[in-house]
Amino acid sequence: MCLISSGSFYLVLRIQPGKIAVVDAVRLFDGYAMKIELETIAKNRLQSDSRQLDSLNNALEKNKAVNQFAEETKLLTYRYNSLKSKLESDYSQSNRDINEKVWKRLNPLLTEFGKKNGFNLIIGANGMGSVLYYDSFYDQTDEVIKFVNKRYGEGN
Repeated sequence: MCLISSGSFYLVLRIQPGKIAVVDAVRLFDGYAMKIELETIAKNRLQSDSRQLDSLNNALEKNKAVNQFAEETKLLTYRYNSLKSKLESDYSQSNRDINEKVWKRLNPLLTEFGKKNGFNLIIGANGMGSVLYYDSFYDQTDEVIKFVNKRYGEGN
């Protein structure tokens, strides 16, 4: 009788669900202070090229409007397209770098949050259909954002 009871007890322990959390990955990413800080730095860095691009575009439009020298128009068009291509490339690279740096920092913090709060599983909802529904009871997004921003403020 004791053998059956301990076997049943083991089965009950194995079936009991663990503590689960769902985190909206987009809200977490957008609310992380490090991401906001890195985006501000990148925006300031890219604004100079953006202003140059606008100036070139204005000069090109004026040149086309008055039908001035074809050679000058070709040169302005070439410079404009080159700078536009560089700006788009720099912008894309900046986004990739920010994403990589932020998730490299967030992943260990999510592990720390999970362990500290006794979660067995943290599921990331990303708005892309991987999590189709979850009850708000499981949503820990706000708590995670507070946690990671606090740790970031502490230098982690």
